[in-house]
Amino acid sequence: MAGLLALDFDGVVCDALEECALVTWLGAQWHDRSVPGSGHVKLLPADFMARFQKVRNYSRLLDHFVVAHHPAADSIGSQADFDLLFASVSSDYVSRFATAASLARDWFRTEETEFWLGLHTLYTGLDNLLRQHSGNVAIITAKDEQSVRSILRRHGLDQTVSEIFGECGRKAEAVQELCSRRGTTAESVTFIDDNLTNVRQVSATGARARWAQWGYQTPEHREEAKRFNVASLELSDLPQLAV
Repeated sequence: MAGLLALDFDGVVCDALEECALVTWLGAQWHDRSVPGSGHVKLLPADFMARFQKVRNYSRLLDHFVVAHHPAADSIGSQADFDLLFASVSSDYVSRFATAASLARDWFRTEETEFWLGLHTLYTGLDNLLRQHSGNVAIITAKDEQSVRSILRRHGLDQTVSEIFGECGRKAEAVQELCSRRGTTAESVTFIDDNLTNVRQVSATGARARWAQWGYQTPEHREEAKRFNVASLELSDLPQLAV
């Protein structure tokens, strides 16, 4: 039986930095729906974008993006700094933020579809990778399933993916569930993610976990990867990737 390929989405399959920044801004700001999405993008403050780019490197979930609205985000220097700052935000506020950000994403996806789809760019070679392993690909991502399906459909790749674990914060458990559904073991899975924490957690299941170098990462994560001998993967490696 062919091996299974399990992929993160944002930061592995596609680059959606601007889209994530937009919905994060609207997670805490009034969404004036009389203004088109392109107009909202132009209005994103430069200091907020700089904070979001930093926060994105440490985030695994939509909830985590709330930190970009915290003034102290400018001083984040490590994953521990980020985790402490996120923990200091009230759970009620995080919940309201995530709901508002998701509603903004839903609006753009359904009411300004072409604009929204245009904010997602496939990384070079990922379309070929999905087609090469069509039917044996699962997406395990913090992004919602409906958004993932819409983006894949736009690129004619929806039929290549057999399963989507959306809004997933426990990727090791998702890999184990995937194996249970397929009647196989974790050793048959090749998992690719740009978040080092996810890669290390999934590696502990026995899956072949690879750290994508084309997504979001920090110098601290690169040092950690060296200490723990985490296997990395470059875009140029994809054509020869054994699954």
